Amino acid sequence: MPTSKGPLAASASKRPAIQRLSQVPLFSGLSRTHLATVAELAQEVRYSPGRMIVRAETPGQAFYVIESGDAKVLRGKIASAMGTWQLGPGDFFGELALLDGGLRSASVVAETELTTIRIERGAFRKLLKAEPELALKLLEGMASRMRGLMRTPSL
Repeated sequence: MPTSKGPLAASASKRPAIQRLSQVPLFSGLSRTHLATVAELAQEVRYSPGRMIVRAETPGQAFYVIESGDAKVLRGKIASAMGTWQLGPGDFFGELALLDGGLRSASVVAETELTTIRIERGAFRKLLKAEPELALKLLEGMASRMRGLMRTPSL
């Protein structure tokens, strides 16, 4: 079962969360102030090896950035399914869950002791409603990424 220290306490402890969040493409266009605002929503959550973090074909409720440890992405719903790729510190998953809450396209399971930064969809949506400038910056960043993907030649 995940353990949570609750929202990261002092603003000094938010610095690592802000640093990690600044490396996430979804948040790349945000100012330090906006990153700090998003970081206020973050919770540190730890998982033991073998623990399922998200399950394929279930509604997305949160976004995760890996602080330490390793996880694997699975094509199925069970922890023993064939892994498709590895995730480690700085990697993230569930960014679309923040925006649409749609069904997860894959499962993620902790391979080692895993510490994540977790942001709940509900709290994130409230923030976007309260901070329209932040919402606009996110949309601009997403548009820029889409343009970049469309310019990338097919292999």
